[in-house]
Amino acid sequence: MKMLQPISVFIVCLFLLLPFLVHAEDLEPAADSALIAVDSSPPGVTDIWSGAVGHGFRAGTQTFRLGVGMGYGIKIFGAQERHDLLPMTVSYGRMVGDVVGVGQWYGGNFEVRGEVFLAPQVNSDGYWTVGLTPHLRYNFATGTRWIPYVDIGIGIAFTEIRAPDLGASFQFNEQAAVGVNYFFTDDVAVNFEIHFLHLSSAGLSKPNQGVNTLGPCIGVNWFF
Repeated sequence: MKMLQPISVFIVCLFLLLPFLVHAEDLEPAADSALIAVDSSPPGVTDIWSGAVGHGFRAGTQTFRLGVGMGYGIKIFGAQERHDLLPMTVSYGRMVGDVVGVGQWYGGNFEVRGEVFLAPQVNSDGYWTVGLTPHLRYNFATGTRWIPYVDIGIGIAFTEIRAPDLGASFQFNEQAAVGVNYFFTDDVAVNFEIHFLHLSSAGLSKPNQGVNTLGPCIGVNWFF
């Protein structure tokens, strides 16, 4: 029964995101018909792409993301208990340069991101964790609407979780993720990722066994 509780909460959050997916195109301002008539850009070219959709982003392209995930607690690195967390995230990012490795399999863009997350523990006690994390992401230019990425982040967190794994409110958080954005319009994407989160104090407080989670995350990403 403990496993059903986080899964059901995750499903509810998924349905809360559906209106953003269904109405994302309605958020775009209506184009002036006169401007459409004189627009000579090739099909699929927008202000955020360096060419057609999927061929890499222009430098300075910005992103805004809302996401929710399910982090299943794992007992590694000395952790004594499993802590199932439900991270809800808001993040802002910016491409820091033009496409690197043009024409190579690894071609893509570096992106710096700032993220705020709120993560209640859902398998017991209802403890809360909040965090602020800078991230570095690499978005691969595939030439398609599927844009995979890898992501790492290191930041700070404040948590109610205590012994036997943590000893104080202040903790550091380290994150790693692999995922993919699917662009269902030229500038709005839905994304799915597998996400790892680690909380510990780097020895500033005892105990310092750490909290570790691994699980899926989904979100909606706007590019502008």
